[in-house]
Amino acid sequence: MSSEKYQIKEKAQYLNLLLLKDDLTYLHELLDCPTKSTEDWLNKLRNTRLVFLILDNVREAAQKINLNGSVVYVEQTRQIRKDLLFANHFRNKAIGHLDHTLLERAVQWTPILFSEDHKDDLEFQTIEGHRNVIEASINSFLDDEGIQKVFKTEIDLMYPPDHDLFYQYLWKIVTDSIDWASNALDILSSKIKFHNSDESSEISSIAGQTSRKGDRIIY
Repeated sequence: MSSEKYQIKEKAQYLNLLLLKDDLTYLHELLDCPTKSTEDWLNKLRNTRLVFLILDNVREAAQKINLNGSVVYVEQTRQIRKDLLFANHFRNKAIGHLDHTLLERAVQWTPILFSEDHKDDLEFQTIEGHRNVIEASINSFLDDEGIQKVFKTEIDLMYPPDHDLFYQYLWKIVTDSIDWASNALDILSSKIKFHNSDESSEISSIAGQTSRKGDRIIY
C-alpha cells in the first residue's frame, strides 16, 4: 500500500482543517454569548485566550497546506497568513506559552491584583489575571515606532470603546478563518477519493502493524 494511492497526506490535511473549523465554530459561538455575570466575563476571557491558540494553528495550516484553488482562494490564503501574524504573537505570549516578561508587566500594571483587599478573592485574581495577560499580549504587538500594529492604540478591555474594537476585530478574524478553512475543505474534498470497504480493510491491516508510539507509518 502506498501513501499516495490512499491519499494519506491529503486526508490528514482534511482532518486537520475539519478539527480547526470545528474548534473555531465552537469558540465563536461561546464568544458571542452575552456577558451578564462575573462568571460570563471570566468565561469570555478564557475563551479569548483559547481561540488565539486555534487561530495560530490555522495560520500554520495556511502556510503548510498548499492547494490549487481559485484566484480568490489563493488571495484569501495570502490574506489569512498575514492577518494571523498577530495570533502567532498572542499564542507565544499568552496561551501556547506564558511569557515571563509579559507576566511581570501584567503584575506591574495591576497592583490591585495583590492588594490586601483581594488576598483571598481567587475569582477576582483569576479574572484580572486573564484580562491583564490578554491586554499585555495585545499591547506588546508593536511596530518599529512602538505603535500597536492592529489597533494603533493601547487596548483596555474595561474601557467600552476598546472592548468593542477588540472583540469586533476578533469576531471578524475568526469568521474569516472559518471561511478559509471551509473553502480549503471543499477543495480537498473534491480531490479525495473515498475508499470502499476492501480498501478500508487494507488500510486498517497495515496500520495495525504499526506501533502507535511511532510517528511514521511504513507502507
